[in-house]
Amino acid sequence: MSNTLNALRQETEAARALLANLQDILGDDEQAQADAVEGETSLHEVMASATKRIMELDVMLFGIEAAREALFARAGRLKLQQGNIRTALCVAMEAANVKKLELPVATVSLRAVPPKAEITDESAVPSKFWKPQDPKLDRKAVLDALKAKEPVPGAILSNGGMTISIKAS
Repeated sequence: MSNTLNALRQETEAARALLANLQDILGDDEQAQADAVEGETSLHEVMASATKRIMELDVMLFGIEAAREALFARAGRLKLQQGNIRTALCVAMEAANVKKLELPVATVSLRAVPPKAEITDESAVPSKFWKPQDPKLDRKAVLDALKAKEPVPGAILSNGGMTISIKAS
């Protein structure tokens, strides 16, 4: 667990304890409560540090995702190159009437590939060739119905919650 997370938990607990101790004095005065927390704890500084860390993690995750996409693109190019070389090797062996080529690194052999079905028009294939699929729950439709106050047996609309939004300035 990170130091930032531990510090945030400690300072949050300190703020809770402070507000509990000052409840009789501060009452429901939100501004006085906020001022007390800011003045008597390091919660604001720790929250700033946590926000900075979230932004650093966003940058790292963005970089990792970009690297992942670049690696997947490269893998695609390498697979294409591999396929092209295999095809050219097959053509060369067929043209030279070589069925088996023993090399120091490997033995390359020509072999027949069994025929396979190629679908030219999926909609024209008779239903007896289709596999039934298990039903899949349309969660968006359930959410839309619940939001529209439509009862959906077996589903409820959660209370939602709170989150944070961070926008770099």
